[in-house]
Amino acid sequence: MVSQLTHPALTHIVDVFDQIDLFESLNNDRIVELSKLGNQSGFSSTDAIRRSTGISNRRILATGRTAIDLADRLINRLESTTGIMLGDFAKVFLCHSHTSGQEVVDLASTLTRRHELPRSLIQPVNYGCCGFLKMLQDGAEWLESHRSPNTRIAILAVETPETWHDGSDRLFCGIVSAGAAAAVLQGIPGIDADVSGSQTGLPFSVIRADDFKIPVERRPNSNPLFHKEWADCFTFRGESSYRNVMRMNAEPVFLNGIELMLNNLRNAIMSIDRQPGERVIVLPHQPSGKLLRALIATARQEFPDFQFLNNLDQYGNTISCSVPTILSRLDQVLAANQFPPVQQGDHIILLAAGICMAEIENHMSAGHACFRWVNGILNCQVAPANNSSRVEAKSVSVPNQT
Repeated sequence: MVSQLTHPALTHIVDVFDQIDLFESLNNDRIVELSKLGNQSGFSSTDAIRRSTGISNRRILATGRTAIDLADRLINRLESTTGIMLGDFAKVFLCHSHTSGQEVVDLASTLTRRHELPRSLIQPVNYGCCGFLKMLQDGAEWLESHRSPNTRIAILAVETPETWHDGSDRLFCGIVSAGAAAAVLQGIPGIDADVSGSQTGLPFSVIRADDFKIPVERRPNSNPLFHKEWADCFTFRGESSYRNVMRMNAEPVFLNGIELMLNNLRNAIMSIDRQPGERVIVLPHQPSGKLLRALIATARQEFPDFQFLNNLDQYGNTISCSVPTILSRLDQVLAANQFPPVQQGDHIILLAAGICMAEIENHMSAGHACFRWVNGILNCQVAPANNSSRVEAKSVSVPNQT
């Protein structure tokens, strides 16, 4: 929860999706092939994938690229945009989700050596889909505990889900996508949470994220919500592999994901001072087409004039990157959803729910954050005029394997 003594304000938001040499793309033809590996029935057609996932293209790392390359490029983008070197931030939070929590620790250690940083600067976390909101909360709490005026912290989300999912698992192969996004929080003196903004950033009126136990009555079957499994499986290039992958119990995750986001949306509305006629834009986590459509359809019954954003088509489910990616390209995503550009005074709600990486069997994570838009404050990334929002990375061919 945001304290009244020191307020976290958002000053910068960036991503690296325009740097296409980092990525290769998987279109729906490739997903049909992947889903049928190992003699599985898989998806019947590209149309079936599009209906289920809401996605046309998703990304994996280009051949020879690693999470370190992705993180380095994100850091370069952040430094060039802010004019602040990573080592000059007071604290850095880094989310890199994986079945092994050691992966983000190793990534943080490598970045510390490469950038010659103090050993305690980067705080590695393995948070999953709610990672951005959880890091916002961690950052707000860190700023409050230090109470130093104008202190800045960096939040980095670097996700490569193809490394910890089975490329032939139809519950995941059509939705997960690699990505990286970063934000800067700055501590500003205690202020009225309802003010529109400041000269240095957009203050959050609320940031809240938590883990929630899913009771038995909210679970249609007794199986774990998620579980890890060492298994013979396939990479997202169609190659045989033996590794530790995440598995999902789809029905209870679907039902509870919707309910958690709805509850967080209701709580978010209670925390803002919305006057008649003021616009509310909701930036939800992008889990899958089915879940997002169900969420929006249900939410519109309660909040018919809210504008809910869907960014799945060319970006997919980028885990902790999904919400900051929408924010970094806000006008672009608004236009794709046939909404007008963001305007002075608009209420922005960030919303997420998904896997609880600490207790995957019977918990889920969820959260929300709110602020008001002020023109000319946030640096929202603008794609070059000749750079389409569509995936332009090299496409991947899947070998014929059974």
